[in-house]
Amino acid sequence: MLRAISPRFAALAASALFLLTAAFATVGGASAETVPDLNPEPPKLAYATETASGTSKVWLAAANGSDPKLLGLGQQPLLSPSGESVAVALFGTVVGNQEQGPSLGIYPSSGAPIADYLSLETAVAAPLAWSPDSRYLAVVLQSNGTNDIADDSGLDVIDTQTGVVSTIAHGEVYGASFARDGSDKLVFGLSHSESFTSDVNLYTSEADGAGLHRITSDGHSLFPVWGPKYIAYDRERSRHLSPEYQIWLATPAGVRVRKITHIAVGALLQGLVPLEFSANGSRLLAELEGEDTSNAYAVTVATGRARSITVHGQATQAAGISSDGSTLLLDAASFEQPPSHGQIVTEPFAGGHAKVLVAHGAEGSWND
Repeated sequence: MLRAISPRFAALAASALFLLTAAFATVGGASAETVPDLNPEPPKLAYATETASGTSKVWLAAANGSDPKLLGLGQQPLLSPSGESVAVALFGTVVGNQEQGPSLGIYPSSGAPIADYLSLETAVAAPLAWSPDSRYLAVVLQSNGTNDIADDSGLDVIDTQTGVVSTIAHGEVYGASFARDGSDKLVFGLSHSESFTSDVNLYTSEADGAGLHRITSDGHSLFPVWGPKYIAYDRERSRHLSPEYQIWLATPAGVRVRKITHIAVGALLQGLVPLEFSANGSRLLAELEGEDTSNAYAVTVATGRARSITVHGQATQAAGISSDGSTLLLDAASFEQPPSHGQIVTEPFAGGHAKVLVAHGAEGSWND
């Protein structure tokens, strides 16, 4: 039995094998706004480029892909809601058999030096979610050791105002998401064992780890996404070759509301993983995961209708949904390929013509 992991972290883990020798020059020091911005910046787009023989670089552009600016080296860029910061996964240098250097960085969109965090000596890291106020960043850690893997893996939250890194939980993390109400509460999926057959449940906590509370107890709940009213998450059904995922809704207290999706899931597929709600919660972006499969889906929450998103007949990977739910941000032609092989495109939620934003890039992240 196999259990899928976060689509973003799955891509990170695979590419880590090819980038162990990439060196990063980093400078500490994080900053953040302490008062609301009455004149917010226009929406932005972050993305990565990389050829088969090059290293991954992170770029910041206008939301339509124009005026790109190189931020520096890194992978899996995650743009903050304010557009002022881009979190990235970092890879260091190999000394003997040990990789060294910071594992997570945050680039200011202003072009100021990167702030780096955590260490590759113990775990690979990837950004998972920003809080709506852009103060907190949830980070998944995957141990690079061979023993006690779950103990050295887990979920951290970085306070970008103070630079404090709080350990929220140890174990295998299956998704994380912040509340939309400004409380900065966090929901995440967690298993206390690296075994794919172990129980996994949903937990909530404050951004500093206080008030940790398990909200499911069925042992089959994972990949939560906090919406304006409900939390969307996967419930897994055990099968012979792989589990089957369908998306459900629950209240923040863990009270199960209803099942959303009812798609057929083949034997070598896991099913739909929820990724992001529209602002009003009526539309949901998801990803169909499985063996050699990663395909974006547009889900209408009220009806459960789930539509596969393709560009020129080829599967795409989900990258984002606009606040009003009208537009999807997608990675095209980049699955299992270097980022520069692909394109970053937009397509209407209801279907229609795809618009190319970046002709050679992938791993798109926006705040539109």
